[in-house]
Amino acid sequence: MQLPTGRVVLLESRMEPVARRRRRGATRFSELAELLGSGDVGLFDANAPLDVGDLELCDFHALRAILTRLGWLAEDPVDFACRNCDQNLHVAPCSGLALGPFMDGELHDPELDARLDLTVAHRISPVVIAGQVVTTVTLGRLTAREAMPLHRALRRRRLVLSPRVVAAMGVVALGEERDVRVIAGALERASERAWTDVTEWFLQAHYPPRLMAAFVCEGCGARNDVDAPYEREFDVGWDEQTGEETAADDLSNAEDFPSFDQFDEAAKGIADGLFEAGEESLLFVVEGGVAACDDGGEPLLGSYLPACLGSDRTANPGEITVYFRTFRAIWREEGPYDWRKELEETLCHELAHHRAGERGGDPVDDQEREEIDDEVRRVVGARENLRALPRALGADLVAFVRTTWPIWLVLLVLSLVVMSSMR
Repeated sequence: MQLPTGRVVLLESRMEPVARRRRRGATRFSELAELLGSGDVGLFDANAPLDVGDLELCDFHALRAILTRLGWLAEDPVDFACRNCDQNLHVAPCSGLALGPFMDGELHDPELDARLDLTVAHRISPVVIAGQVVTTVTLGRLTAREAMPLHRALRRRRLVLSPRVVAAMGVVALGEERDVRVIAGALERASERAWTDVTEWFLQAHYPPRLMAAFVCEGCGARNDVDAPYEREFDVGWDEQTGEETAADDLSNAEDFPSFDQFDEAAKGIADGLFEAGEESLLFVVEGGVAACDDGGEPLLGSYLPACLGSDRTANPGEITVYFRTFRAIWREEGPYDWRKELEETLCHELAHHRAGERGGDPVDDQEREEIDDEVRRVVGARENLRALPRALGADLVAFVRTTWPIWLVLLVLSLVVMSSMR
């Protein structure tokens, strides 16, 4: 099994999985060390026993997720709202972790397997240290053993930033300052925003993007990605020093996004300028409700339905739809952007589908489907995707037989009757 640093390890179990839960008051994440220390699961490197404390912290957390996925470590379910339709989803995060890339040694995706560059300083909100204002933090590599003082400190309701804890966070420097005692004092006095910046860089350093699980909403079909493992040293948007939630103004820009009526008026104005002669009959809809999703579970900015024969036997000239909620969601999640420009590009894209279809083919649609297939391979792994094909085909065949067996039975009886009459 490959881990994020490229290290290959072997897991051996001597019994069926029994989910181990952390003891009350124990060190954060200590259940992994206890499991491996119990002998129920062995961890080996090149056929020699491996001490979990020697793993780099990102490998430690990946192993934590994998063993949870395999049923050896317990996890609490989480609830969150679907990013598209707001339906409540209740999931066990690691149950959706894709194991294929770890099992098959495919951790080479430039995005999903990217690791934070620890050779450079990273930008943070201003911090006053030794009378100077600094705006960068430098982090270093950590083993699970070196991070242990931080994990012990996280048992408490309030995190006390002692020099020992700051060292266990891997903070090498604030600006040019490298004295861990001075850094600890500066971080204790730092603003909430600056502290959040530091913890976000910590999480990026030790949790590769691949440590997530994708869950599809049964209500709308949207893909929702959840951290796996979900429990981490710090919660984004949560101040570990005060135990208070980050101010709502820092998390949402929804109040600045146009209303549906304003968006609708702008969309129709842009559409009027883009539709060419002969396209006036195309139906154009600005949808304010739940957005449709593509085959990969991504909420759509826009969609195109080609001309077809309606149920009343009248021709449907084709329909272009843009989805207000998806544009608004991008604003909320990523911050302000030029939504008018994005709206125009979306309409041009859907018109390209229409015009290609009018010419007898749609290479744009073919390309999008290839991109969705590529994304599936990236997440679940190329080899696992190939292994899944026969299973999917077998499931489809079984479903086909289950639903059509009465027809086949009738055909068999008729065949026997015909054969009997020919004798």
